[in-house]
Amino acid sequence: MSYSTLGKHEMLKALKGTNPTTPITHVGLYNENPALTGVTGVAATDIFTKVGHGLSNGDLVVLRTLVGGVGLREEYPYFVVGVAGNTFQLSETPGGSAYNFTTDVSSVNVVKLVELAGGSPAYARKTIALSDPVEGSMDNSDQPVLDCPAGAVVNYVGFFSAITAGVLLGLDDVTQETFGAQGIYTLTDTDLDLNG
Repeated sequence: MSYSTLGKHEMLKALKGTNPTTPITHVGLYNENPALTGVTGVAATDIFTKVGHGLSNGDLVVLRTLVGGVGLREEYPYFVVGVAGNTFQLSETPGGSAYNFTTDVSSVNVVKLVELAGGSPAYARKTIALSDPVEGSMDNSDQPVLDCPAGAVVNYVGFFSAITAGVLLGLDDVTQETFGAQGIYTLTDTDLDLNG
């Protein structure tokens, strides 16, 4: 699992002895849009360019097949900021400052992640109960069941601080599952691990 920067900060505050103000309480599901291919980036300005990218400020994305861009990480949650025409920037936090990468990006695929919506019963995030930590790791002590609308594709599980809105504290890619009809997704095993 990739922890968001805000998730890492909460863990560090807990280690410091400060109670986390936004603990993981809920899980949600994401599908991925088709990748924007051939995106380029300039390190001097931290600006990415892709004609007709269609991204909006606040969108959640991950990077794949990154060429250049020292400091950027693949499959790590970034948020889109600074959208202007055919350009955009990435931030580690929603609405935060642009992430500073130190070499130009000659090519990267940018994949927008979209939380599921719709269905009957309607998709909604579900609560998750976590066990006490043992040797730097925690498991889920329950198995949340999430309703998935017909046509949904699940690629990622998100870990949040609230049932709606809230803070994304972690993101884990999962084996893709496609729902031809209304169905359920059961989260059978979650390992929150600080050892890796």
